Amino acid sequence: MSGVRFDFYLMKAHYSMSGSWLWVIRILAVSSIVLFTFSSVSAQEFYSKEDCVKRSGFEYGGIGGIYIANNASADFYSGKPENENNVDYIFSNSHWYEEIRHLLNFYDTVFVREYPQKMGYSPAFSFGLFVKYDFNCRTGIYAQFYYAKLRANDVVTIEVDPKEYLTEPDIRLCPVKGVEERNLLDLGISHSVGLNKTARLVLGAGINMNNTLVKESSIYLGDKKYNMIRIYGNRPYIPNSNQQQYEIRQGGIGFGLFGSIGARIEFSPVVAIEPGFSTHYMMINLEEKTGFSPQLNFYVKIIFRDLLNFSE
Repeated sequence: MSGVRFDFYLMKAHYSMSGSWLWVIRILAVSSIVLFTFSSVSAQEFYSKEDCVKRSGFEYGGIGGIYIANNASADFYSGKPENENNVDYIFSNSHWYEEIRHLLNFYDTVFVREYPQKMGYSPAFSFGLFVKYDFNCRTGIYAQFYYAKLRANDVVTIEVDPKEYLTEPDIRLCPVKGVEERNLLDLGISHSVGLNKTARLVLGAGINMNNTLVKESSIYLGDKKYNMIRIYGNRPYIPNSNQQQYEIRQGGIGFGLFGSIGARIEFSPVVAIEPGFSTHYMMINLEEKTGFSPQLNFYVKIIFRDLLNFSE
């Protein structure tokens, strides 16, 4: 029965991810159709070279979308013995162990049979702000800041009261969960293809700085959540002792490069939108998980232009 439950969990996660990807693909397909339509309608509306040079100044707006994190750093939350936050920290505390005995209703012992092998992040919403300075109608430099809150979920397989004689083992699937915040700052240059006034393809590239902060790393045993972060320092947890809790900072500053492609659609001289996606190849500073890995962000920008600086 436990095997069926585990298979169902994996299937549920698989279909959840598939649904997210389909949603993103639909957004890109609709954006492509809109871009094609606007390009066809405005095929004769082009900037002259002189007007393009004059079109300089600032623009600004908001950015929102779907952030898909690389799973390379998600193993940080798996609870493995070699991780800083691990399940052994919970089981080795005698007070917690007795509490877990009642929660899981076991008599003898409990031990971890299997840890997550491919723990991953769920797609997350991202949102932020940007400002850009255009040298002309095609080329500009910009800075954008956005935020995403990521969640990683999986299960630890636990065996309760192992028996020496032949019988089905008592297997429990205990969720492990990680929550982290990422703040990202992109500094880049963009260039649009063509002189069409209404719809243009926009390419971008630049450097990235990011900051990762761990908000939760926990395991759920029975109906209770246990924090695997050592908020009591090197001292074991003692109930009803008013122990001092420490604010533990896990995560840090990372950096990398990015490239983007978008479809700029201008509704008027002062308002435009730009659906697109970017790929970041960057380091996520999550303790030992500091390697470079690709990250994806599917976004829509809402763009406003400064009427004092722009001219037709």
